Amino acid sequence: MRRMVFLLLVMAAAFPVIASGPARASEPWQYIKVFQAFQDRIAHGDRKAYRAHVRLIAYLGREFAALPDETWKKRLNAEALFIYLLSGGDPAAATGLLKRKVEVALPEGALQGAVAFVRGHNGKAWKFLQKVDEKGMSISARAQLALVKASLRAATQQREALHLLARVRLMKPGTLMEEVALRRALFLAGGEGDEKAFMRLASAYIRRFRDSWYASDFLRRFSWLLVRLDYGRRPFLVERMEPLVSMLSKRQQALLHAAVSRAAIVEGKSKLAVFAGRKALNVYPDASRFVARVKTWIAAGEVVDDPEAALEMLKGISPELLDRRDRELRLAAIGIGQAILAEPSPANLPRGKAEASQESDNLPVLVRAQALIAGIDKFVEEGTQ
Repeated sequence: MRRMVFLLLVMAAAFPVIASGPARASEPWQYIKVFQAFQDRIAHGDRKAYRAHVRLIAYLGREFAALPDETWKKRLNAEALFIYLLSGGDPAAATGLLKRKVEVALPEGALQGAVAFVRGHNGKAWKFLQKVDEKGMSISARAQLALVKASLRAATQQREALHLLARVRLMKPGTLMEEVALRRALFLAGGEGDEKAFMRLASAYIRRFRDSWYASDFLRRFSWLLVRLDYGRRPFLVERMEPLVSMLSKRQQALLHAAVSRAAIVEGKSKLAVFAGRKALNVYPDASRFVARVKTWIAAGEVVDDPEAALEMLKGISPELLDRRDRELRLAAIGIGQAILAEPSPANLPRGKAEASQESDNLPVLVRAQALIAGIDKFVEEGTQ
């Protein structure tokens, strides 16, 4: 008990508004207010809040399991348990309540659905959660429910999922729930090829949550979608989004452009790989490992059009600065460049052979295709996992 009181004193120091009010120190709804306050700080880049949040999840699981059954007859406490579960909390307390058939102040099926969700039984979770009557539930509980329902529908009902995510953003602006909803909506729109929605959502995310703890995940997946949505139009989509990308920190800009360069290599978009790689080096040119990796991707993108320059760049890169996949890519690109340079041009062949060469396609293109099949397949497979 003394440990619980100490934790609440720490929380009260950080969040004095939460500590005020008539609730007893041990009531779950007060814990969840603190829990959500930590979440919202995470959405705006507070690293200490993230570490505290991780510990708090485990702590609340133990505390909730030890509380008397009477606790959960109060709606605020029952909703606190519901929100905790849908946030990925420990289901031990709720499982015990279901086994004992304890009365819990939640709509029918809500607790069963929440437990199924946190255990990864998505089909069962949807069966219960889709029927939950939300009337009378708090905004936080309804928003958390909508967020989970969107994740359950994302694979098969994208439009419905996007509608649910829009509801979350309206209900909980400025919170981690909105941050998550924006990220998920962005990835859904990008996956569907909806460039306008993708750009609109990316703009909202970067303007509101570019400092989020989860911004690195956003940038990584955002880069892949930028590449896949670029259908060869000029200027590149990444270039058209430059005013927006410029709002990121220098480090974030460099990482985004570098990730675009690498993704473009995997997708076979060499010109985009070169463009993005050069942008990355212009923004963040001083870290040796970073520079070595980006130069590898630039050279791999240039090796067909300018094999001599690409080979010079590749041979100047120390393999010790690269990870295994990039070392393999470097070797494959060197092999492609050397093979292209070793092929005689049609102009230097006897007339009959030159005509045969032209009829059977450009030799360097064939060489490139063979080298790609032989040397980069493994890199591509690992890069898309």
